[in-house]
Amino acid sequence: MREPIVSIIIPVYNAQAYIKQCLNSLLEQTYPYYEIICVDDGSTDQSFAILKEYEKKDNRISAIAQKNQFAGVARNKGMEQATGKYLLFLDADDFFRADMLEQAVRKAEEGNTQILVFDSYRFDNKLQKVMHDSWRVLVKELFGTGVKSARELSDVIFGFTTPSPWNKLFLREYIQKNNLEFQPLQRTNDLFFVYSALASADRIGILDEKLVYYRMNNAASLQGSLDDTPVAFAEALSALKTFLMEKDIWNTFRGSFHNMASAVCVNNLTIVKSEKIYRQLYELLKNEIIPDLEIQTDMINGQLKQAIGAGERLTIYGAGAVATALIRYLLIVCNYKTEQIKVAVTAASNNMPSIYNIEIKEIDALCLDKENDLVVIAVSEESRQREIEHYLHEKDFKNILKIGYGGIIELLKGTEH
Repeated sequence: MREPIVSIIIPVYNAQAYIKQCLNSLLEQTYPYYEIICVDDGSTDQSFAILKEYEKKDNRISAIAQKNQFAGVARNKGMEQATGKYLLFLDADDFFRADMLEQAVRKAEEGNTQILVFDSYRFDNKLQKVMHDSWRVLVKELFGTGVKSARELSDVIFGFTTPSPWNKLFLREYIQKNNLEFQPLQRTNDLFFVYSALASADRIGILDEKLVYYRMNNAASLQGSLDDTPVAFAEALSALKTFLMEKDIWNTFRGSFHNMASAVCVNNLTIVKSEKIYRQLYELLKNEIIPDLEIQTDMINGQLKQAIGAGERLTIYGAGAVATALIRYLLIVCNYKTEQIKVAVTAASNNMPSIYNIEIKEIDALCLDKENDLVVIAVSEESRQREIEHYLHEKDFKNILKIGYGGIIELLKGTEH
């Protein structure tokens, strides 16, 4: 039996509904030289029993149990057992393309990479179908081509990919040499590990292939428990900032850090479920987290602040994270009514039907006053903002403003210029 080349580490917690599909998709891989280390994190369902069944079926699978200490600790325990040249951290509710390992290992070997980043599909658990949308965990346009060092990517090191570990193949020797571990947090335990690894790397490569089917709308996942630990992300960001400063690379990556931290803060504020927790987290962000992290913000056109302060009707162009964050801020912090907000997109069929009970409509269906109605382009990427602005100008809209993650942070701070 050949020694494993890839050590696949899977933290498992109450995943009995999905773990079989996950493991079966790994056992069907076209590349056979791997080991699967499953670390059960104190499951209260039949997950560990299922893992033991698979352990008996295939000697490449091992099942380890620990008391509930969350995924970061489970991943660290799996790393202790790993023997492969590469580490791959996967989630128990995801499944994978049959050639995932073959493609990833080939590309990593060709480029002699310390970290290889690839792309992913989203699988909607409610609809039971793969979503062929623009969502990406790899933005190849920001990365470019070839194999690059972190310093060559200084402006986008925390922007060309998410902090998710499950779309990255890590060289184990590199991780060990840098003594990198996951944080023992209930949520956001991966941000520090992934981004500190990227910031320290000399050889980063990408593979522009969607190899993972990431399961979304899974009520049993940790994505549903943010209200219990709403500030874990701030601890992760603080640890990363400290790491960069101790390594004397803070100045190299501070711009990318601020962009990423803005997005992380805004997204975490947006996805808390209760209005009470939202208000608590908003106050923490405004008074403690944003000042402590010294997050730089975008200048906002004074017209937008005046319009919000006056409670003017707004048309929000966009249906993604920035638009959602802006709308929730208006509804909760600024006491807007839903009838004061319209949500516009280019093609409604590509998006959710509504945001906070405000129907998403195509811009032409809103019957707007093109001379006077204020349209706020709320998207994250500046290039996309410019495209939409050009599109609206061609449609003769005159009153157009733009806002991204940094602008949302500026609104949260409540500062004036």
